[in-house]
Formats: sequence, structure tokens, C-alpha cells
Amino acid sequence: MAIRYTVATISPRYHQAILDWQRRNFPELDILLAYWEKYFPGLPRFQLVAKIGELRSEVIEVGKYAGQPKIERAAEMAGNMFYTARRIIRAQCSTEFGSIEQHRMSLDTAPTEEARFEILRIMAEELRHAYQMFWVLDHDPTWKRPGHGDVAAETIEELLAMRTGTHVLDAFNIEFRDFLDNAVYTAIIDLVGKYQLDMMQIFSYAPMARSMGPMLGEEGFHMGFGRRALKELAVAATRGEGAYSLQDVQRAINKWYPRGLEMFGNERTGETAVAFGFKPKTNGQAQAEYIAEVEGIIEGVNIALVRVHHPNMPPDEARRLIREVQSSGESRKGIRPEDLLLLPDRRFFRRRGPEEYVFQPYDLRGNLLTEGGRPISPEQYLAYLARVLPESYLASEDFHRYAEQLKAHHERRTGEPSPFWLA
Repeated sequence: MAIRYTVATISPRYHQAILDWQRRNFPELDILLAYWEKYFPGLPRFQLVAKIGELRSEVIEVGKYAGQPKIERAAEMAGNMFYTARRIIRAQCSTEFGSIEQHRMSLDTAPTEEARFEILRIMAEELRHAYQMFWVLDHDPTWKRPGHGDVAAETIEELLAMRTGTHVLDAFNIEFRDFLDNAVYTAIIDLVGKYQLDMMQIFSYAPMARSMGPMLGEEGFHMGFGRRALKELAVAATRGEGAYSLQDVQRAINKWYPRGLEMFGNERTGETAVAFGFKPKTNGQAQAEYIAEVEGIIEGVNIALVRVHHPNMPPDEARRLIREVQSSGESRKGIRPEDLLLLPDRRFFRRRGPEEYVFQPYDLRGNLLTEGGRPISPEQYLAYLARVLPESYLASEDFHRYAEQLKAHHERRTGEPSPFWLA
């Protein structure tokens, strides 16, 4: 169904600021526009504008203000509601800028020109989404309030200054190394974006709610690209073709999936956003639905992998075979556990979330790694992670940050200094 919307632009000052950011961080936009009709025939040409959709409901749908008219002016949000909305808008915009920076890092590793231009389109739409968040802040003069300063201007300036390593969410501070990152990221991380945008269609601050429909429609292309690329790379690996092994694909999933889980926030919280009418579900409810959908994605890839070996096997039989192999840890009909992809347990490699998960040495299957009845040491867990994460990631700033945080957490919890194997 086509999404109806009107278009708007932001103030010349910030419109130019985004153009300047684009020229520095996404100069390839000009190439995309030059070849737009060749790669996306029939699709309206990309424009850097805000798209203002229709409200799903004129009244607040959940929370303590349910039944009241949607809020049109930021000044109508009192106290914590005002700043919580600002934090959500800031985080959403940060993800858009961060994603562009990340995709560009490995753009030239795309296996085909078509894939390269699909990534460029994703980057362009992320730029428009950042522009949309600027519109939410910029078009409403009541973000500037006596005693509070110009919250919109301060937020926009902060966002323009962010770079990889300083974005709000950890998933957007991880460097891309190759096309495998582009593929797994769009399949797993952009899927979180779908859940957030879908929930925020009910946002009690009407300008944010009006922004979600058009953004959600564009996000569908990003996820579709990721699912297709992930399956193609895994199937090629199973056939002994392409640039990546199935182990490479598994390691990339191990790298990204924990960060996707954390994008929902602590799964034990989220009541405040529901109370303010910003979202209809708590973090845990939304995350549980996300996990089930990612499980379905991985199962779909595994069915394709089984059918490389057994082309005529019906999908239901392939599903049963996959479950037998993964539950038993043994080969069945020529399919070994290592011939399939595994979705890591939600406790694996967590740095945010419930206290019992955070910086605890869980393996891919959710087993707590112990020695002598006690959890293994940080350096032992880092050695385990080195075996299941991409080798290139181990040298990244993000992994070094994780290692430092793991060490500090261990020392706070036990009072014992931990030797450190990373320089």
C-alpha cells in the first residue's frame, strides 16, 4: 500500500549543514543520482526532504495520557517527557549518520555494481532519515524554552559532530571491514530499526509519529537487501564459491547480533516510553519479537543450505533435519552442525542489559563458561571470543573498548585486578 505524505524542507541553515556533512562523509551521493534511473527504474528519484505522513490516530494510544489529543508542540511535553522525547530523537538520528559512515567503509568491497548501488541507495535513505529527525526538531520553535536553552539547536549541532566511535548506540560505532558487514548488518541491525519505527508510529508527539510511516517504508528495502545478500553469501560459501566461508558468515552474525539485541535497551525496562505514549511495547516485549524474527531469518538461510545438498527436500523436512542436527550436535543425512548457521544465545557477548548477562562469559549456546566452579577470567573469555568473532574485528576500537570494559567490570565485581592480554 502506498504511503501518503507531504514534503517539507528544514531551515536553510540546517539544510546547508546536512549538505556539508554529506559532501564530507557521503560524496558518492552524486554518483548514485547520476545512475539512479539505470539501477532503480520507475522509482521516484531520491530527494533530500522531510516526508510528513498521516497520523494513525489523532489521540494518544497508550500510557498515562491515552485518549488525549496527540501533542503538536514540544512545549506541551512536561519535564521528563520532554527530555525523553529528545533522547529518542537524538538516538534515532545518530543511527542514521552512523550507518552512512559504516557502509562507506566497505562500499568498494561490494561484489557487483548492482550491490554497490543498492548500498548507495541505503545510505541515501539513511541521510533522508537524519534529515527527517532534523525536521522534527527544527520545524517546532518550542524546543527552545526559557530556562532550557535551544534544545533543538544543541542537539543538531551535537549530531553533526558525531563520528564512528561517538554515536549513541554501540552498533553504530563498529567499523565495517568488508561486504559481509554490509550484508549481515542490514539483515540484523536494520531489522531492529523496523521494530523501533513501527512502534513509534503511535508516538504521542505528533511530528515524530508523522515521520515514521515514510521512514518505515524505506527501511523495508534495507532489510530486503540484507536478507537476500546474507542468503546468497551463505549459499555461495556452501558451494565453495565466493569470497567468504560459512565460518566467516557465522562469525559476522556473532559480531552483530548481540549489538542488535542491545539496541532495544535493557530488556527488563522500557515502561517509561510506554507511559509517555512513545511506544506500545516495553523493551523486552519488542526484543522477544525481534529474536523470533531473526530466528526465522536464520532458519530460512539454513533451509537454503540444506537444499544445496538435497535440492528436492521439502522445506518442512529440511526444518526437521536442521533441528535434529542442531539439537543433537551430530550429522544427519550428510548435514553436519558446522554446515548450518547458529543464532547465538541472547546472553552471549553482552555489554548492556540485565546484570546477570552483562560482561558474563556466556558462550554461543548460552552456557556459562566456568573453571573450578567459577566463571572463567576476562582474559580466558577474550580468548574464547577470539575464536568465534571475525579476526579483523579483534583489532578494532570497539573490541578494545569491550575488553577494557570487561576488565573494569571484573575488578568492580570481585575487587581483584585482572591481567590483560590486549595491548
